[in-house]
Formats: sequence, structure tokens, C-alpha cells
Amino acid sequence: MQKFIDDMSSDNLLTALESNMAAFWSAYGRGSGCTMQSTPNVVWFYTGIQAALFNGVLSAKMKYDEVKATVDSLQSKIDERGAPALWWLGPQSTPENLGVLLEQHGLQSVGETPGMAVDLAVVNSMPKTIENFMIEKVSNVEMQALWARIAAIGTGFSDTATTEMAQLEATLTDSQYKAQRRYIGFLDGVPIATSAMVLDSGVAGIYAVATIPEARRKGIGEIMTVMPLLEARQIGYRVGILQASSMGYPIYKRMGFKDVCKFNIYLQSKKES
Repeated sequence: MQKFIDDMSSDNLLTALESNMAAFWSAYGRGSGCTMQSTPNVVWFYTGIQAALFNGVLSAKMKYDEVKATVDSLQSKIDERGAPALWWLGPQSTPENLGVLLEQHGLQSVGETPGMAVDLAVVNSMPKTIENFMIEKVSNVEMQALWARIAAIGTGFSDTATTEMAQLEATLTDSQYKAQRRYIGFLDGVPIATSAMVLDSGVAGIYAVATIPEARRKGIGEIMTVMPLLEARQIGYRVGILQASSMGYPIYKRMGFKDVCKFNIYLQSKKES
């Protein structure tokens, strides 16, 4: 049985946050036609989906001579299939000047994303009740594809990436999902929102909180975040984590999430011939 992270002051929190994130995204690297590379020094995956989020480096604790080798390995996939990739440089990424080295290899800095954590003891019950709104846990292949499609639309992916994501999601098995749970929110019977939770590394990670554009500003995203966290708390988890988008950040702050680190994100794309 995994040991829970006791509280947000734990020395292991940042390690758990990075490991949990890698656990979510690496499931896609184990999908049909995808690539997954995992060593003690680096974890990267490539799906070929035409959205950079679905390809890239999730954990990097490399030596200097490993940086170029990883860039080259990922570049071969990018040049072959065309989809770009992201490098997530977290608080424990090494070497310390990894961002500079990536820029020397032609990568582009595309911003920062905060890593956040919350003491689950302070998470309130459902923030509001919305008439005719209900949440269902994904339980079969058809729901997996539907979850992916709604998540992609709510995130703003292209039609091509949305179709690719739904096709890949439907190939994932329970063993590939491992400790993941996915949820779909329905309003008047229509699927309009998603979220996912990963119970890994002693923390409950929240991912893929998305609402289709026409259903926003009703508090649905907050409900889709709170419900899994309450579920995790009931199981015994004490800390929740996530990486916040600019749209979600003020909502998470209001819920009690605190900034605990930041991820510097670099884009690697196909080289022009």
C-alpha cells in the first residue's frame, strides 16, 4: 500500500507532484502506436496527436550528455509524425541550466504553469447544486472516447486532435490507466464537462478539468474538481495537487489551493526542411 503524503509541508511533496503528473500523461505513451521511454533520469512519451500536450518530456533529471540524446530521440518522432512536444521543467529538473541547453538545441520557451497543492481537510462539500447536472464515472470504452472528445473540445483542441484523442483514449485498458479515474459531467443529459484523478505517489492529482464553451461560467469546473477530491479524502488521501491553467487558477485559489512550485515549459517542434 502506498504511503499518503501527510500534509503540504512534507519534504516529499514536490517529488510526489512531479511523479503524479508523469503517471497521468505516461498512460498515453502506453497506448496503441505510441512511444514511452522511462528511466531513472528521464520520462518522455509520444503519441503523435496534433496537440503538444500529448507528446513530450515529463521528468528530467539528466546529466549534460543526456540532454542532446533525449532531444534527438524526441525529434526523430516529431519529424516522422509532425506533432510538436512539450518539455515540463519542474522544481527538481536537472541540470540547473536545462532551459538554456534546450534553447541552444532550438527549443522555444512557451511560458510557465504553477504547480499547486491543497490540504484536503479544507476542501468544502460541493460548492453549489445545479439543476439537472450529474457526474458519471467513466466505466467502458464508449465512455472513454466520449470523455476524451468532451475534454478536447473544452480545452480548445482542433478537430483533428479531438478525433485523434478520442481514438487513442478508447484503446487504453485498465492496466494502462492504472490508478486513474475519469469523470463526465452531464447537464440535461448532455455531456458538457470532464475531469480526471490520479491516485499515485501519495497524492490525489486532478487533470483534464474542462467544460465546453457554451456551458461555462456556471461553476461546473469547480464541481468537477471538488467531487474527485472529496472521493480521495474519503479513501484516506490528505493532499491534492494539480497544474493550473490561467483560466482555472483563480478558481483553484478560491478553493484553497496554494502555489508550491512552477513548471517552465519548452516547445519542441518539427524542423523546417
